Amino acid sequence: MYARPYFEIANPEIPRIIEHLPKSLSVLDVGCGSGVHGAELKRIHNHCVTGVDLSAVSIAKAATRIDHAYVADVTRPREYPFAERDRFDLLVFSDILEHLPNPTEVLAGHLFLLKPGGRVIVSLPNVAIWNVRLGLLLGRFDYSETGTMDRTHLRFFTWRSTRAMFESAGLNVERRRITPGIARPFVPLVKKIYSRSGAAGAEPDSSSIMDSRPYKTYTKFAYPLESLVCRCWPGFFAFQYVSLCK
Repeated sequence: MYARPYFEIANPEIPRIIEHLPKSLSVLDVGCGSGVHGAELKRIHNHCVTGVDLSAVSIAKAATRIDHAYVADVTRPREYPFAERDRFDLLVFSDILEHLPNPTEVLAGHLFLLKPGGRVIVSLPNVAIWNVRLGLLLGRFDYSETGTMDRTHLRFFTWRSTRAMFESAGLNVERRRITPGIARPFVPLVKKIYSRSGAAGAEPDSSSIMDSRPYKTYTKFAYPLESLVCRCWPGFFAFQYVSLCK
């Protein structure tokens, strides 16, 4: 299983999709990485977040951001150190299932950790986004260091295949949101710029971009407009599908 530290930018649609739910819920962030999404759930909704990830480096960072963090194999949830003890109001699978050989099995295998009435958030990249379609039209299907064509992706999803996976796992979609994908394919370029501006060979931390003035300006002014445009044709413009399931 994939275990290197992973560069992340928090997906704003994850906290938004649960705005109607109560505050202070118990959350399990599966494949939490460095804890950027858990930190946002704590900051915005005051949720109590537990995270699991195979990367010890990522978990060390996550432990500074969320309530509990464990090095664990997400393909073996029955072996989690809290599996016999804790149950959660919300399970979060943020851009982790596409890295796994059997995503449906992993998703279904975690449902025993839900409290009665609990919900599941799943974020998955949309392989039918415009830049991938354009590449195919030009005869290219090239992997990259990040984004939809991340070289560590083992599975690829459209909305139709995403919904089929939920049905196979025994889940029903309650709500769906998208993260817009007009500007997002250019993030690898931004990442390179930040790498060059830092120490030689250094990998940019997610917070270095998220806390920057250009990114804050983008999220405040351009992101809402981009979202509106992308919702008109999500199959073509969605970078990620974010689903809330029961």
